[in-house]
Amino acid sequence: MNTNFVKSLLVIGMGLSLAACSSNDPEPKKEDTKVVEAKKEEKKEEKKEEKSTDFVVSKNYNKKYEIIITMPQDFTTIYTPANGVEVTGEIVNDSFIRYSFENKEADTKKIATVEASADATADEVAETFNKGEEDESKLYKAYQVGNYTGVNKISDYSYDDYVTYNMYFNLDRDGFKGTIKVVVEKLKAEADDSDTEAIITAILDNVKVEKKKCE
Repeated sequence: MNTNFVKSLLVIGMGLSLAACSSNDPEPKKEDTKVVEAKKEEKKEEKKEEKSTDFVVSKNYNKKYEIIITMPQDFTTIYTPANGVEVTGEIVNDSFIRYSFENKEADTKKIATVEASADATADEVAETFNKGEEDESKLYKAYQVGNYTGVNKISDYSYDDYVTYNMYFNLDRDGFKGTIKVVVEKLKAEADDSDTEAIITAILDNVKVEKKKCE
């Protein structure tokens, strides 16, 4: 066999082997690019702020501590309204949460607000407000909704279209022991009052309370 011909075959064979080996080698530059892109995507995800589904308000007491309350923005996640009733919610003056329950066709409307209160008992709150008050109709009196005890004062003024229930309920939950203020207003012309207690119960069952020392 011709020696030059054999050498040529060997050279070709080596070349093919090198090509095959090189095709199996990783491409570091491409892999590095993928890693960088993946990290960029991770950072983007971290920067995305999750949309809050809660209302959060707080009240400061003598700059010593603050009470923070949290409620769902969508009240229908904790309460089922009657047919035709539209429920809306909002934070008012950064101090309390207000929900509205309105049926425009039936011309009915209720407003419920929840607010952080002191770490006193409902009886102590009533004692403070009742002090010196001689009008029986303006006194805070014992009141109960379900398992929740508290005090209530009903405001029913002739010049107002609404009757107002001003309530303070005892709450002992998650390290907080004090009262939560709940106010419910309803149109005087609205005869059906069956859902008022359900609204109050939904608030008290689901309100989250936290007490923090001011730094």
